[in-house]
Amino acid sequence: MSKLKKAAPWVLPSVLTTIAMAWTIDAVGGILADQAVAPFAYSVAVLYDAVWLYALAQETAHRRQGSSARLPKAIGWVFLPLTVAVLAARGLLAGDVLAAAVGALIPVLAKVTLVMAIDRERTRISPRAQAAIDRTRATTRDRIAVSRAVAAARADETKAAADIVKGAREAEAEAVTVTHDAYERYAEVMDQHPLPEPAADLPGLVSDAELEALLSGGVPEVFPALGTGGGSSSGTSGGTPSAQAAKAVNDQAVALLAAQLYATNPPPSKRKFREAMRAEMNARSLTGSWETIDALYDREKTFAGPAQGGT
Repeated sequence: MSKLKKAAPWVLPSVLTTIAMAWTIDAVGGILADQAVAPFAYSVAVLYDAVWLYALAQETAHRRQGSSARLPKAIGWVFLPLTVAVLAARGLLAGDVLAAAVGALIPVLAKVTLVMAIDRERTRISPRAQAAIDRTRATTRDRIAVSRAVAAARADETKAAADIVKGAREAEAEAVTVTHDAYERYAEVMDQHPLPEPAADLPGLVSDAELEALLSGGVPEVFPALGTGGGSSSGTSGGTPSAQAAKAVNDQAVALLAAQLYATNPPPSKRKFREAMRAEMNARSLTGSWETIDALYDREKTFAGPAQGGT
């Protein structure tokens, strides 16, 4: 019973508003149909009434909770004379003055009855209470804004950390790839250059163990480090390497350098090989004659085979 009593004041405004909307859609759509296709004309009319109805609903909601409804009220009062004018014009264009008057009167009655129903149910509070409500709403909005900002900052921080981890893992993967390629290249060089016995006075090629020791910064076992005080087999006396041991190390380094510079695809010509050898030997403080360099080139060419020899 209480619900029925509460809903009774809204029956007449609802009926009048529905009739006004239907009449407005027909009037606006009929007027626009002379200028555009019917579906477009009547869709514009529906949108027109939808905006008007939305403004009325917002005005009702604001009045019920005692908040300001300036914008919905302004939209409602702007649309009212427009609707009256459209309905009156529709009746006059049809040549029926009575229809024009009745059609223009319906939205006015709907608006008036709706305002009376809203005023009956709206919450009446003092200006001080309204100010307190507004302060509470403002504080709530501020808290929501701060919470959203904090959440956005945390999301950005998480994304940045993920990007850092991703970059580190990509760098590690690239380092592993580079190391693998280097080992593959080393294996290819070793396959292309076997280790026969040294010929004549040319520097001897290094073995795999000696090459690994040189690459790792160590010293081959056959040539002890300086100052270790090796015995007579090492060619040292009192911790100082002999000239023969130093020359042997130099010759092995020159032979290793020759194998490295020749191991290109295609192999270098003798002129380019000599220029590269001399430049690298000077940079590494290695010694060797031009005859030795030429002999190393010929030997590398022989090892590589006629199909891979330089010109």
